[in-house]
Amino acid sequence: MDMDYGNNFTDYTYDYDSDLTTPSNTTEIVVSSVLLYIGVCTNIWMIRSLYKSWKTGNRMYFYLLVICIADGLGLCIRSGISIGSYATVFWKGGYYGCKIVSGFQMFGPTVSHLILAGFNIDNLFTITCSRSIKALRIVFLLCSLVVSFIMCGLKFYYYRLVAIGQIREAYFCVVDPEASISLLLSLVDVAVYFLLPLLIMILLGLPSLFVWCYKKGTIAYKKMTRDDGSCTDLQFLGRDIGIVLAYDVVFFLCCAPFVVFSWGVGSFHTWNSFIVYTALLFLETANACLNPFIYAIFNCIGRRRETSSPGL
Repeated sequence: MDMDYGNNFTDYTYDYDSDLTTPSNTTEIVVSSVLLYIGVCTNIWMIRSLYKSWKTGNRMYFYLLVICIADGLGLCIRSGISIGSYATVFWKGGYYGCKIVSGFQMFGPTVSHLILAGFNIDNLFTITCSRSIKALRIVFLLCSLVVSFIMCGLKFYYYRLVAIGQIREAYFCVVDPEASISLLLSLVDVAVYFLLPLLIMILLGLPSLFVWCYKKGTIAYKKMTRDDGSCTDLQFLGRDIGIVLAYDVVFFLCCAPFVVFSWGVGSFHTWNSFIVYTALLFLETANACLNPFIYAIFNCIGRRRETSSPGL
């Protein structure tokens, strides 16, 4: 692919009467549409469920609501763009459309993953210090938004239209493959979207479980357990830690295969590699659809244990 630096892409108009042969992406469109439908319905249900049982100042409800909103909006934007891309194959949205779409396509999932990482940090802090600070949650939310907007800005700046073909009859919206910033931008994107949240989950998420188990086994546990649903109560902290660790596991299982495969294979040399890449991409997208099911499972477990012994 050659980049046409001389053309004025702002005035570019796609030739809809071109004789280009575009492959059929019916399967990809159907799968993306199903994921979009399931994700929107489940996340709307979760928002409604959180609203009905909302407790002011509760840590878990705050984080789950933010993650749910980020997943829902991110899935709408990402899957909507994917469906359009599969339907048209070549880019037909113009120069600024390319930049805006590329910039905000992964905004929702990035915010969701960073907030999930913040949930892990907050769990460890709360269980260790036996206190919950509302300002800390706001800081995590603001940091996640700021970092995500920075990534959007970088993509907005570096993404552009790349002409293909001998007569440059079609365009793709990508980072210029010949630019030295291409690899660096991909590394930063993967680091913010996947590596940083994963590192926080491993270094801070698992220790929160160990600290909770240690405190649960002490003699002072009964004195620290209350029946008011306090977010610093060991009983309810166990539930929070269980939910966030389940979110962590699903995040890893959905995103890690795609990241490893895309970086390990690179360009697609065979059709089978492209099929595997597409399947893993759908698995990664499904992460936003699975989170409400995790909440539903823990919600059902919590209701059953209300009539039995407390604790996780």
